Amino acid sequence: MHNIRLQRLFFPIFVLILLAIACNFPREGSPTPSGPDLLKTYAAQTIQVQLTLLATGLQPTSTPSPPTIVTASPPVVTSTAPAGITETPSPTQGECDQAAFEKDVTYPDNSVLSPGEEFTKTWRLQNSGTCSWNPDYDVVFDRGDSLGGPASAALTQGTVAPGEMVDISVDLKAPDELGTYQGYWKLRNPAGQTFGLGEDRDKDFWFKIIVESLSGVVYDFNVNAKSATWIGSGGGSQAEVSFGGVEDDPNGFAKLKDDFVLENGKRSGVALVVGPKQTDDGKISGTFPTYTIKQNDHFKAKLGFTEGCGDGQVILQFAIKEGENAQQIEEWKKACDGGLIFPDIDLSAYQGRKVQFVLTVLADGSPLNDQVVWGSARIEREE
Repeated sequence: MHNIRLQRLFFPIFVLILLAIACNFPREGSPTPSGPDLLKTYAAQTIQVQLTLLATGLQPTSTPSPPTIVTASPPVVTSTAPAGITETPSPTQGECDQAAFEKDVTYPDNSVLSPGEEFTKTWRLQNSGTCSWNPDYDVVFDRGDSLGGPASAALTQGTVAPGEMVDISVDLKAPDELGTYQGYWKLRNPAGQTFGLGEDRDKDFWFKIIVESLSGVVYDFNVNAKSATWIGSGGGSQAEVSFGGVEDDPNGFAKLKDDFVLENGKRSGVALVVGPKQTDDGKISGTFPTYTIKQNDHFKAKLGFTEGCGDGQVILQFAIKEGENAQQIEEWKKACDGGLIFPDIDLSAYQGRKVQFVLTVLADGSPLNDQVVWGSARIEREE
């Protein structure tokens, strides 16, 4: 009787265990779990067995170990360069061929020329790319007024390394008709690709001239001063001075000033003011853009000090330069005495000569109070 009752008790439990095991057998056509799914299956089996044992009052004698999961690693791809060759990224074309504008060496914008006057326009550019320029690079006319210039010309006869400067010149001729003329230019690399200035390589550089039947002022030193080359020297050294710099620069300064008082107590409009290098033999010189002297051209100016010049004393010089040869035309000694000098120099003897004007100030003793004014400096053509 006791055995019959035990059999009745264990029979339902045995059936439940069989059902639990049967539910976890893989079915035909069902995918075999792996990875995360296998872990889920294992967890479900563990829970089911625990529930079954709790229902029967039996305790497990051991805990099954989880299955080992193997994850395949992606293949490692390596690139091997041929022996003796180092792989380096190639610069883009934009990095290779780039240019930056430095200055107009001759004929800055709005230069005034006579009808039919021949002139040489020169720009100074910097190679701001990563590739050197050589004779296979060209300067090319892009658009606007060509003024008889070439369609293209060699950019350089040598090599211009990245970061270096180069002066680019084209020979042009002013039209016979009066008016304003402007021509735009770019560069071209050996592959025939045209490029310009700036990061996007799309900007032109240009000339802009005014053709007039000339009389009166034909060359304004105020207008051309920012395109001049300014050199401060003395004390056994020299340095290029940036136009428009600070007045206490030890190498000297050159700038345009407006609405200030002259040594004679009169107010001045816009005028060119310069100071020599701050040594007892200090000097500053400005070499101006090229100009072709014509009949009846006169150099005129108003020379003096700014107010508060104390015991200032200087020597002023006016010269012309052709190539590397300079010729002094006139010299003036000036003290801070309240008086101004008004030069009027006839340049007709130099008619037809293409020159650069040179304005120089030398300290005659201490340079402490030497702020010199080249007021209304100009070339004026008289009828």
